[in-house]
Amino acid sequence: MPTPVAVQIPYRPYAVCLPTNLMTPDGFFIVNMGLQFIEVQITNASNALLKNVRVYIEGISDPGIVYGSGVQTVGDVPAGASFPVRFLGNFHDATPGIAMISLIIEADGFTFRRVLKKLFITRVDYHKPTRTYSVVMPQGTMRIVIHRAIVGPESKRCKEDRGGFIALIKDVSYEWVPTPPYEGVRGPFPYEDPWWKIALAILAALLLLGALLYDYFSDGDLDGGMVSVSGTFEETDPSVSCCTSVDSSATDTGDWVARGLYAAVGAAATAAIASDGPDLHYRGQEATPPGQKEKTLSEKVRLRIEYPEAPSLGRKFPIAGKWQYTRTTNTNVYTYEAADERENLHWLDSYEVDAPAVHDRLSGPLVIRARFKKPDGTYYTGASLYVSAVLVSTYGVARRFDLQDHGMAFDAKANDGWYSGGYTFKPGNPDMAATHASAERYDRPGYWYLFVFAQDVNTVLQGTSPFDAAHTIGGFVLTSQLELSFEKPCQLRHDAVIQVV
Repeated sequence: MPTPVAVQIPYRPYAVCLPTNLMTPDGFFIVNMGLQFIEVQITNASNALLKNVRVYIEGISDPGIVYGSGVQTVGDVPAGASFPVRFLGNFHDATPGIAMISLIIEADGFTFRRVLKKLFITRVDYHKPTRTYSVVMPQGTMRIVIHRAIVGPESKRCKEDRGGFIALIKDVSYEWVPTPPYEGVRGPFPYEDPWWKIALAILAALLLLGALLYDYFSDGDLDGGMVSVSGTFEETDPSVSCCTSVDSSATDTGDWVARGLYAAVGAAATAAIASDGPDLHYRGQEATPPGQKEKTLSEKVRLRIEYPEAPSLGRKFPIAGKWQYTRTTNTNVYTYEAADERENLHWLDSYEVDAPAVHDRLSGPLVIRARFKKPDGTYYTGASLYVSAVLVSTYGVARRFDLQDHGMAFDAKANDGWYSGGYTFKPGNPDMAATHASAERYDRPGYWYLFVFAQDVNTVLQGTSPFDAAHTIGGFVLTSQLELSFEKPCQLRHDAVIQVV
């Protein structure tokens, strides 16, 4: 009698933003983003090759999530290899909270395996009269006011059709209103995790991606009203001399490479001071135990951030902050203050990209390899990283693809630390190459600029205690293509230049 196929899904599925092909902070699905990819890493837990593996979504518990119902054929999967599957989902009508996704995995010679995993979903609203953001979840709502932010220059120094944009949060307060009020030191954790550590990172990232979001910051009625970045903060400090079109050898149409990385650095900077390890909110709760029978009605943190140097992706930049936690109960108000000096924990010792200097389109796919060294000198392997690449032409077209360490397709061996992927250039009529209609059907010869991005994955296993889970967050860019600066124009550096013939 056949046995169920031996596969596991060790980590929760994560969201991937369509225009940037980057994972969202901690992989959260965001209602406002509407369409986003549901990516799942599945591991062959057997000691043998699995043949003709197929995967499909059996169902999702939230009826507001619309998803693709087709079967994905993966092929033969080596022993111990982790392979991704990706489904397009529309979260516009999803409910903030936890939804369960049921995945069916099949392989020749075995019966199917059903695996249930959690999708973490949130929504961000904006109330114009009070300039307050609301991060919504079932256990309550976090209200955020950005009192001061560092922004880039106004349109006279950027593209004419864009105003200033946020780069870094400097002074912010966030208030947590639990539903319902609770007794004791701590109430129920949102998403079974001290999730306020992620809320600021999500907001910082979304501010730069606002133009792509469907029904983004509303005025409280979800009317889809757009809010300009320059009008959402109490004060701004225009001391970052770079625009969304940073200095680069090539820029894709829409600047999605640069904008995705600006979103990433905003999230990384906020997370560095506010989240890794036991976060500010968690520590404030511990220092302000209420009396017996008291019920906590709200909790608030005021955080003032200092940047000893401009934070840049993939680097161990320092950051400092002073903060005050306030607990309001039905009978008392408790406060606790502290100051922290921390470093960004999401960085690499180094990374290398293996790409040819010249590629003939008629010879087959362009194959790219890369590996990423941790600060301890070892290399990331398998499903511990999400690696994506983008090729940008000198005429503004971008082609995106992923790199895997699973021993399949373009990758030679599973779990050896080399992530590999490929792209097949599209041949066509050279006379039609310059027309807009043919831009997506034809890839011109010439110079193409390669960027390879690595993001860490939240490797917390399901069932981990909230305190332990608080020490790990993922979805942060580890590679160092974007250099932010307070003194000079920002730099966006490619990893390779490939002459396509």
